[in-house]
Amino acid sequence: MVNWEKVAQPAKAARAALSYEVIATAAIEVADAQGLDAVTMRKVAEHIGAGAMSLYRYVDSRDDLITLMVDRVSAEATAPPPTGDWRADLTAAAHRIRQVTLRHPWLARHALNAEDFGPGTLAMTESTLALLDGHGLDSGEMLDAWRTLLAFVQGHAFAEARRHEARQRRADESETGAPGPSFLDKAAESGEYPLSTRALREAPRPTDPRDAFDRRLGHVLDGLAQAFFERGRR
Repeated sequence: MVNWEKVAQPAKAARAALSYEVIATAAIEVADAQGLDAVTMRKVAEHIGAGAMSLYRYVDSRDDLITLMVDRVSAEATAPPPTGDWRADLTAAAHRIRQVTLRHPWLARHALNAEDFGPGTLAMTESTLALLDGHGLDSGEMLDAWRTLLAFVQGHAFAEARRHEARQRRADESETGAPGPSFLDKAAESGEYPLSTRALREAPRPTDPRDAFDRRLGHVLDGLAQAFFERGRR
């Protein structure tokens, strides 16, 4: 388990070349470039130019290293101050989380337990709960609403990043030869999956991925409104 009080201490001069910040930054760079599975103590040490065993003076395991990474990246997703309009506030928070997840898609693959929360994760959580506070929700309801929003945004952004990678891969492959018919093309011709193939082929394809995100985020916010914010009107 990460000792967050120790993480907050300034690096000793003799070890200034290696610190929690240096290690976390290197690990994030490896994950951003090669994915979370590429993050190992040895790989991160090589990225820094240090020996793998030197990292163990700071983190006990790969799990602790990933916890440190997630905490650093979570700080980037701190929500803007509340305006009092919960829907506008959550929309702004959702867009910030989306941008962070698009920069670091591996973030959506790792879920932290409460005991793993560090200062960055707590700052992000506190800032988002502040958007929900004062609207008649108890603590459990605020946490449910927050987790619902976070799960949607991170899942959507992770899928968005994967689709972008797939399009880029297909574009690269098309330069080497004409692609054959896809499985979806063959499935459509077979007639076995009429609803799926029609939905996938006829669904509007926005030129800006943000359009699809905004539309689906609206569905989530409508659900939160009915579940938590409009109870007094029923």
